[in-house]
Amino acid sequence: MGNAASCAPSIASSGGAAKVVFPDGSLQMYTKPVKAADLMVENPGHFVCDSGSLTVGSRVHGLTADDELERRRVYFLLPMDLLYSVLTQEEMSCLSCKATKALKHASFNIGRIFPEFCIFPSEATKTAPKNSAGGGVAEDSVERFSKQRSWKPALDTILETPSS
Repeated sequence: MGNAASCAPSIASSGGAAKVVFPDGSLQMYTKPVKAADLMVENPGHFVCDSGSLTVGSRVHGLTADDELERRRVYFLLPMDLLYSVLTQEEMSCLSCKATKALKHASFNIGRIFPEFCIFPSEATKTAPKNSAGGGVAEDSVERFSKQRSWKPALDTILETPSS
């Protein structure tokens, strides 16, 4: 599994809220327990998916109605036609982009959640506007990948409980 295969966030640094990215790109944070059924009732024709389970080339599985959203996780609310479909690289790129934009507009730092290496090769082949000399189109894919910063893991303290 490489960077392009799974680019989903795992844990955020904003307290203990469950975060849901909606299809329109908005983000909703839930600090109190909420079940997947509650979100699906409010948004008919959609299902809730854990972002950590999304990988390119595998099927998209939704949460069951009784599953409670875990704190410090990011979820997607996806249209029902994506349920059990095979996730393509373009779809993963679109989901990653939506989540990154939504999390950037939130009131917390997301540098550890979506590092910049989550750029897919299909995004990097964007073309530049025509230049005035030859009228040709230039590609800047190599330059885009060279501007990435390195990823650093979150090293949070693990609280241990004494065994009895």
